[in-house]
Amino acid sequence: MQIIVFVAVILIFVAIELLYYREHAMDDLDLDVSFSKSVASYNEVIEIIEVAQNNKRLPLPFLLLKFESPTAVEFLDMTNTSVSDLLYREDMLTMKALSKHTRKIKARCVKRGYYSFPRVTISSTDLLFIEKLGREFPNNANLTILPQPIPSYDINTLLSITLSDIQQKRTLLTDPFSFAGIREYQPWDPMRSINWTASAKAGELMVNQQASTSTRKVSVFVNLEYYNPKKSGSLLEKSISLTYSYICELAESGIQMSVFTNGKDAVDNSTTSAIGIASDISKIVVDLGRIDLTKEVMPFDKFIEENIDNTSAGDYVVVISPKNDLPLQNTIIELKRKRPSLLWVMPAYKTSLTNPVEPELSDSFMRWEVLGHD
Repeated sequence: MQIIVFVAVILIFVAIELLYYREHAMDDLDLDVSFSKSVASYNEVIEIIEVAQNNKRLPLPFLLLKFESPTAVEFLDMTNTSVSDLLYREDMLTMKALSKHTRKIKARCVKRGYYSFPRVTISSTDLLFIEKLGREFPNNANLTILPQPIPSYDINTLLSITLSDIQQKRTLLTDPFSFAGIREYQPWDPMRSINWTASAKAGELMVNQQASTSTRKVSVFVNLEYYNPKKSGSLLEKSISLTYSYICELAESGIQMSVFTNGKDAVDNSTTSAIGIASDISKIVVDLGRIDLTKEVMPFDKFIEENIDNTSAGDYVVVISPKNDLPLQNTIIELKRKRPSLLWVMPAYKTSLTNPVEPELSDSFMRWEVLGHD
């Protein structure tokens, strides 16, 4: 009889414990999985921060935290991680009553784009490990990875052409009676601008810098239309990287620029034309990072038509486009008639065959060759 009573008491206890945990185990839990920063450079190591908090007096035997992470954010420690189209991470935490747990996971940013943790889940059991209990949490953490930078020596020709054109026009427009300072001598500076007194003090050639009567700006148009029937995207990614590195170099040289692209934003699906002015280059590079190449883009001829009025007649125009068919070239020819200072840069693989360049563009064309293939 005593055994029956004992078993009955145990069963009642188990039933009460199980019912109570079913009702309250997932109550008063806070869970957050976030990135240590919202914008990261390519190949930068950041942290993914897990914060779990049990705000009630009911202890949990353990807490199994699960979340999906994009493969563009590569964990340095792949323990408890499985890989497919995403990285699936599982971490087990001990959660006492009224406790908080924080874990930081180092990860490397290996692909440009906009990424988020849309949801995270946790699971646990009752104290007797009879039943598995779970809950899903909404999550709004997001990360923008900036484009992969191009080494300076790979874009030196483009920079030299740009600076030469701008300096030539600026020299014609400078005010000889307006003094703007002294700087180091550059190969394109005229000898008459050398300040010999300042050069003697500095031990190197220094030149007087006159204020310009008109400031020239670089307007960059990036065409992200597919460039072959296979709808390959690798050269489009190279185009974004080239744009990113190019405008960073221009900004360091103090040159104002606008960037226009027919690519679409990963979040709001808007066309990221008229990305911005170099007074806030951080916004420009973030917008480049957020471009989603899987989304359909505006045809380049229509895109130019809508944005040409956002540039000035004296702007130096750079078109970056791996697409090179005849309709595209005709669009650039029409653009050149409106903006004579123009350069078309065509990213291409060294072994790839491309369409011949129209004679009207022969003196305004640069083939930028990269390693690899589609």
